[in-house]
Amino acid sequence: MSQQILITEKQLKMIGVILDEQNNYIRAYSFDWDDNILKMPTTIKMLKRSDDGWAPTEVGTEEFAMVRDNKNYKLGEGAFDNFINDESFLSDLGKALETNSFAPSFDKFKEALIYANPISIITARGHNPTALRKGMDLVISNTFNEEELGRMIDNIQQTNPELDGETPEKILKTYLDSHEYHPVTSKIFTDKFGLEGGSAANPEENKKIALRDYVSNIVKKVSEMVYSGTEKLSVGFSDDDLGNINAIVPFIKEVLQVEFPDVDFVVYDTSEGGMNKIVLKQAN
Repeated sequence: MSQQILITEKQLKMIGVILDEQNNYIRAYSFDWDDNILKMPTTIKMLKRSDDGWAPTEVGTEEFAMVRDNKNYKLGEGAFDNFINDESFLSDLGKALETNSFAPSFDKFKEALIYANPISIITARGHNPTALRKGMDLVISNTFNEEELGRMIDNIQQTNPELDGETPEKILKTYLDSHEYHPVTSKIFTDKFGLEGGSAANPEENKKIALRDYVSNIVKKVSEMVYSGTEKLSVGFSDDDLGNINAIVPFIKEVLQVEFPDVDFVVYDTSEGGMNKIVLKQAN
């Protein structure tokens, strides 16, 4: 795709995005969930090598990111059962919120919601996407104060004028329903993209597919309303797994920036517990 993305602020309001007035950017985001937005207590069933053989053990997602390629660890039977059951997700999310177990990208995630930016959730979990959607309601109801919720509702209305006069509940639901939820090891995801199956231990390839689909959808929405202006589209990708970061950065450079030459990309690497911002702009 080589056409330039040009769109007026009025048209932005028709597709539900907020324009960054200072930098003239339309900003969209893609967030991983575990240890990126929230530190979830969900565990993975593994086997750890010992003097007596392989012993069962359970590790959290942060530890899994470090030991997944360690020869002294291997996946146990039903390793990712806790990452498939929808009720387990909602229960674990409730526990994480009760203990304020926020991860490095939580503030950016919250900011994107308040400004009514387009968002996708791209996670290695295997739940039904509806569970992730319910999780958004839980996060907002447990972490937004009245002023923040009011600002978000106002911004949603500004970008969706057809919602004028609707209740706050309808306005919020419409916005959250518009997000894309990609649990990339779920059967729903693999069936949607015609994949033979997804390995929860190696989600990098499926995350590439999900990100490309999301960028394609956002670009299409913007490009269909070309009129005039000089605004540009920026897409941010945030993940805590260094393996995913190391896979996504070259994928953006070699594939997405070729296919979508007018889009700037930002990668937020949270693998070390902070936020390393990697800006991947097209060469002039």
